[in-house]
Amino acid sequence: MIVSAKVIRYDGQQLLLAPDSSIDKTLLQKSVKSVELRLNDGRAISNDQRRKIFAVIRDIALWNGDDPESLRVFLTWDFMQKYNVPAFSLSDVDMTTAKEFINYLIDFCFRHSVPTKDTLLNQNDDIGKYLYMCLEHRKCAICNMPAEVHHVDRIGMGRGREKVVHVGLKAIALCRKHHEQAHKNEKQFFQDNHIYGIKLDKYLCEKLSLKSKQEEV
Repeated sequence: MIVSAKVIRYDGQQLLLAPDSSIDKTLLQKSVKSVELRLNDGRAISNDQRRKIFAVIRDIALWNGDDPESLRVFLTWDFMQKYNVPAFSLSDVDMTTAKEFINYLIDFCFRHSVPTKDTLLNQNDDIGKYLYMCLEHRKCAICNMPAEVHHVDRIGMGRGREKVVHVGLKAIALCRKHHEQAHKNEKQFFQDNHIYGIKLDKYLCEKLSLKSKQEEV
């Protein structure tokens, strides 16, 4: 169940909310003890976000042959169903939902290997999430071609990759060409492309076949 609410008071530790609709039945029947909080600062979707959304949908439509407008309606519906998002319009949706929708579209392209006119690096609206998805799907953060794992936190000099626990180490997904460029001058390469290494978690390590925990002795 998703409901909107007004912020009544916040003292730095406790937040008091007033739901816009009754939640008594759900709270009593399901014994709800915790909630997810999604903050909306009231800012509407930007022109840049709208441009990115339509650009990616256009690329998906060219890939599967669908009418772009029909495809937009379907993808919007699928996004709302998967993430329990209330119905919205791209004319005035809030910036947070627009950002999440862009992430959904990029994830769709990665999952289905959709070719895009421009690299999705230029279409993302959440660079941290984008870099995470690049690792998750083994797509180069620069060009979106099949990628290797570039370790920002160096492994070697006695730290064999098979023995080192990778959780917490920083890495980024790069194709062979961009991987070689990163090795030549990583700092400049990252600055030029506005990217960086992100910390590997257990899920990414398992997806990338990297050691995620110490072996029991």
